[in-house]
Amino acid sequence: MTTTITKLTEVRYYLYAIIMKPYADKAKEYSSSKIVKEVANHLANLRSQGKAVLVDRNERKQGFSPRELFLSSAVLLPAERRIRCTMALIRKGKNPMFMKKGTFALEELKQMGDIVEITHFFIDYKTDQNVVCVERNPHGPNIADIEYYFKKIAKDELQLAKFTELNVFMDNSIENTLGAMKNVLSFNIKLKSANLELIDKQLEKNYFKGFNLITNLYKPEFLRIEAFFKKQGKKVNLPTENKIATGMFAKALEVFKANPEETDYYDNFVVVYEDGKGVEETFNLLKDKKFFERKIEEGKDLKQGESYDLIKDDLTLFVNSL
Repeated sequence: MTTTITKLTEVRYYLYAIIMKPYADKAKEYSSSKIVKEVANHLANLRSQGKAVLVDRNERKQGFSPRELFLSSAVLLPAERRIRCTMALIRKGKNPMFMKKGTFALEELKQMGDIVEITHFFIDYKTDQNVVCVERNPHGPNIADIEYYFKKIAKDELQLAKFTELNVFMDNSIENTLGAMKNVLSFNIKLKSANLELIDKQLEKNYFKGFNLITNLYKPEFLRIEAFFKKQGKKVNLPTENKIATGMFAKALEVFKANPEETDYYDNFVVVYEDGKGVEETFNLLKDKKFFERKIEEGKDLKQGESYDLIKDDLTLFVNSL
């Protein structure tokens, strides 16, 4: 008897809040949660007509390649006060080929249309925080794309909100880490090469400029830097202050605090540091962010409804805990 072992892979869902700030003349009629609902209703109605709103997040950035987004699906769940969404990112650059079954003949995919990457996300609008649960896809739209898209529709299409506020839910607050951190002992940072153009420009220029040289020369998919400033297990009573690495970490924390969407551009960001008493602590950006984790069959493409069913109960518990 042959036993088939199903290989599993992890999928994570990160948690954010998008607060819509209405125009002054709309403040009495439109709360933050009502604006989100109006945006979703508008987009759902367009999709029912076979239409969509295409938004280029880089439209005002000179020298940047287009980052074109559209909401491919919006399903409102009035009883739950939730919205199930799928956003698509049109992939630019070199087009892959595909091989027809039963042959070795190759055909260009571009003949069929544009290639897209999708991200499922779910909004709970019971409160004005508008909790957003995003299924992580490093190749697809991220929370910054989602916030920008909803802000664009709310401001330009519906004239309801003048700006938005994005927050990220974390176990270990950035404020606490900023207050405690005195000296960096090591760091391990990894990100996609394509995300270099998205990260904060001061961080990129002052601390990660070598990444651009490597990207242009070798064209890697991912970039990673790991640095140690203390021998493992070595006890140092008066450690030498690592001003450059400590300054980088402090700047990164300030960027993450001011612009939570920046936290989504990294695949790893782990820093070991000492506090004022010489106690070693660890800041792990991805693990410190609130998330749900599920195991699914390797290679399985989750449908929007399947993805939602995996987290809907935990999302209820999380929203009720706020």
